[in-house]
Amino acid sequence: MRILISRHALLKIRQRRISKKLVIETVRSPDLMLPGRSGREELYKRFRTQNLKVVVVRDERVITVVTVHWIARLTNRQ
Repeated sequence: MRILISRHALLKIRQRRISKKLVIETVRSPDLMLPGRSGREELYKRFRTQNLKVVVVRDERVITVVTVHWIARLTNRQ
């Protein structure tokens, strides 16, 4: 499936100094997947001492990355 990164997500990737490689790895192989708001999905992956959260929207052919950020822990919603 094709992965697109929105303009907003690209901006946040640059601002937060997150590697696109880590974003793609999180989308392809998350440690945790949870439903998000408005039909979105929240994907989480741990990288050493940090946890990455990637919010995506899926359709039949494309996964669009909406936003990306580091979080302190995986989530309270587990």
